[in-house]
Amino acid sequence: MSEKYPKQTKQQQEAAREIAKLLSEAAIRMSAIDATFKNQVYPASIVVDFTYLQLRMLCETVALICLVAHGDIDASRTSKLHKDYAADNIINKLEQLHTGFYPQPITASQTLGDINIEKIPSGFLTKSELVSLYHECGTKLHRGSLAKFRSTSPKAHSIDVAKIQIWREKFVILLNSFHIASLNNLSHYVCFISSQQYNGNPMVLHALSPLPA
Repeated sequence: MSEKYPKQTKQQQEAAREIAKLLSEAAIRMSAIDATFKNQVYPASIVVDFTYLQLRMLCETVALICLVAHGDIDASRTSKLHKDYAADNIINKLEQLHTGFYPQPITASQTLGDINIEKIPSGFLTKSELVSLYHECGTKLHRGSLAKFRSTSPKAHSIDVAKIQIWREKFVILLNSFHIASLNNLSHYVCFISSQQYNGNPMVLHALSPLPA
């Protein structure tokens, strides 16, 4: 008689631990953006550099979460992909391997011992927005050429606080609680960036669906 459920692998157990570590880092970076605006003691140009650096690192953190979560796909375990840090490269490669690889934000509630999960339809950072933001961050974080420096009249570096806060909020909605399903839809990670059960630290649950009859 075949087993009803697949067995959890060591790779899946380690993936859950690694996702939790990455979520801890993401929480710190989002808090750093808030703290920078609240206690602005540096020139505007430095504030812009720092906040866009955090946004760039958050893009890369999300890409790594996706890569870790889909470590059961053979093509995702190549040395080349594991050494790549560029979020856009990782996202584009995973898209080729599994179109449903990206985190799906959810709301989770418990009634009578059952956990009810509903998808959040909008407001979060989408795949295309992540790639677009990553490229924008790359542009912002270059000092620029000498030719540009000489041709540009000196002016104060304005801070588009609203724009940066919108990006940050999109990350919050994406990472607050989300679900990632495997290519065969048998393996599921349900992730929370903060859990009372873990003293405010991330909680990552791994569940397995029944095997097809």
